[in-house]
Amino acid sequence: MSTSTRSVAARRDARAALLFLAPAVLFLAVFVAYPLLTAGVLSFHSWDGVSPRQWTGLTNYERLLGDRIFWGSLRNNVLVALTAIVFQVGVGMVIAYWLVRVVPRIKRFAMFVYVVPVVISEICIGLLWGFVYNPYFGLLNGFLNAVGLDELARGWLGDRSTAMPAVLVVMNLTYLGLYILLFVAAFENVDEAVYDAAAIDGAGHYRTFFSVSVPMVWSNVQATTLLAVVSSFKTFSLVYVLTRGGPSNATDVVSTYLFQTGFGNFEAGYASTIGFAQILLTAAVGVFVLGLMRRGKRGEA
Repeated sequence: MSTSTRSVAARRDARAALLFLAPAVLFLAVFVAYPLLTAGVLSFHSWDGVSPRQWTGLTNYERLLGDRIFWGSLRNNVLVALTAIVFQVGVGMVIAYWLVRVVPRIKRFAMFVYVVPVVISEICIGLLWGFVYNPYFGLLNGFLNAVGLDELARGWLGDRSTAMPAVLVVMNLTYLGLYILLFVAAFENVDEAVYDAAAIDGAGHYRTFFSVSVPMVWSNVQATTLLAVVSSFKTFSLVYVLTRGGPSNATDVVSTYLFQTGFGNFEAGYASTIGFAQILLTAAVGVFVLGLMRRGKRGEA
């Protein structure tokens, strides 16, 4: 094939690639890039959504730095992320190994039980757990009263000391099934010969899990950890349905505080500042977590 013919073929392939990429690029431009740029511009303005915008420069960012509620909500997001790594990723991985290697006969039934909360709407999950936590006729207080632990019964979502732990329980139980499903698929793809070799060497389940299974699915661990962290910084629905950020902002995460600021207080400019900061923080944390895990893997190698 001559040079000119190869050049024509390359240009034709490039045009075809651009043609196939165009819909995705257009979608990203309209639904990602444009809202992001708009939020960035609005973050330098004061605007109630109706009146003309007023340029305020860095005033909103100065306010953000001293905003106690924002930093409290960000702390809650970090807490959600840490518990997600431990319970959703960590416990999910252990349960998945147990289902694949220890009791495979109940795997199908267990997977059905764990996946049900994942496919149900978060709004429905929040409403159901709201009934469980209800201080007057909720299942949790009813159970405590039935077993003689009346002194432990309380308004779980209305008490500042228990509201956030109660929300964290709901979040972790809701999303646990997703990570179990991902790790079950990962463990099933590990070559059986690797496990046979470990068994010949006398490795039990504990040693096999940490020395064989986890290293073999480490790329999945990285991906699921990153997914858990990023999702934790974007969480909204469950918190809003359960507590709306209360009591007294005790369960506010950045998304619920943004929503209340923009649609409750009609401070669209400051809400855009919060949203822009949330995007930057989520991206930074995601890059940090991924880099940390990659360095850990290189260190082990």
